[in-house]
Amino acid sequence: MRLDYQKVAVFGFSARTGLALVKYLSKFNLEIIVVDSKTREELETLIARVDSKNITFDLGGSGDKILKSDLIILSPGVPYDLAVLKEAREKGIETISEIEFAFRQSDAEIIGVTGTNGKTTTTEMLGAMLSDLDGRSVKVAGNIGIPFISIIDQLQAGEKVILELSSFQLEAVKEFRARIALYLNYSPDHLDRHHNESNYKKAKKNIFLNQRENDYAVIDLDDPYLYQLKDELEADVIGLSSKMQDADLIIDHIRAYYQKDNVNLLDFRKIDLPGEHNRKNAAFAALAAYLTGQSLEKIQMAAAEYKLQSHRMEYINNKKGYIIIDDSKATNPDAAIKALKTLDQDIILIAGGQDRNADFSDLASIIRKKVKTLILVGETAEKLALLFKNDELELIRAENLKEAAEFGVERLNQNNTLLLSPACPSWDMFASYKERGKIFKETVLKNVN
Repeated sequence: MRLDYQKVAVFGFSARTGLALVKYLSKFNLEIIVVDSKTREELETLIARVDSKNITFDLGGSGDKILKSDLIILSPGVPYDLAVLKEAREKGIETISEIEFAFRQSDAEIIGVTGTNGKTTTTEMLGAMLSDLDGRSVKVAGNIGIPFISIIDQLQAGEKVILELSSFQLEAVKEFRARIALYLNYSPDHLDRHHNESNYKKAKKNIFLNQRENDYAVIDLDDPYLYQLKDELEADVIGLSSKMQDADLIIDHIRAYYQKDNVNLLDFRKIDLPGEHNRKNAAFAALAAYLTGQSLEKIQMAAAEYKLQSHRMEYINNKKGYIIIDDSKATNPDAAIKALKTLDQDIILIAGGQDRNADFSDLASIIRKKVKTLILVGETAEKLALLFKNDELELIRAENLKEAAEFGVERLNQNNTLLLSPACPSWDMFASYKERGKIFKETVLKNVN
């Protein structure tokens, strides 16, 4: 491999993507410019992990040194519309994402997975289904926590790789092409980063960029936005549905049936996944595995053995046998709606978190139908409370998550459910949704037991 650049800038020196990019670029005879808004002191540990001989650091400032580079590669956390990046593009300096750069450096065949919710579950399940494909394991990377650039040296030409793709990663792709592109669902999200729905839609739609007629675009026909998108795509579109009997893949409570080939891809009676949304996630994964050439037996076996990650509709075992569910991964309203739909009435719901300017009106409608007690925390607590000022449900504002969990346990009995499904990110109070879920679990167990 070779790079025809003299100076390459890595914008965003993160512990995963930024570090992986710098390590990869260090193999070439070129100057690397590392830019980050954090100071050298804050990044001292990361800096110590690279050979800084050919690296120029521009830390804690405006990042103007990128204007002297030939190429700028962005970590996912860096917005494409920063003023200094706009200036760079005006000067003719190409600006791309790490996913785009890794794609250009690899001849692997990509199976891409995007969507507002369910990406990680679908990607993991698909990875399990393809863990043994013709005697080889298909690698998984991307938004799941493994930078694509960190594995390309392990990939041979034509070898398959599964990429979980966020809007941040897809925002700055140009030549990227997925052989199979899965778009699971759409709902507005990350509007603090993308500013409006149009920008968010444009970024996500890039998963279909450069696809050809012999590629596959797999979408959920029950999603209104994706349904109207189907006629715009160049690839062979395969539609899933739990409502339309003429869909290519029909999903019900019992099976995922692929009408095109007259085969049952999955028997849901042998799979332990709660909710229609998870059945769809499994069906997406199964179809991608089938299109890749995997046997039906291995697809079904992997789905049957798959367990959801922690903090995704995770049942918390407790001595009293109460139904307590940690769905801390529900970081937007649509995810919380899906969680509520899987449960019966009389729910004690804990919601709220970082304010991303999300629209909570659809969530409010289902809360009125199914929630008996609503406990609110975080930046969005007041905004959510205003939606229910004329409703009869019990409304409680908690100072923090521990207090919210304690209020929830006080009202818990054998006939109701305590659900943490925040509908918001965790970053106003926690480092991650995992930390939020961990504190919830510890608090409820302490108080229940």
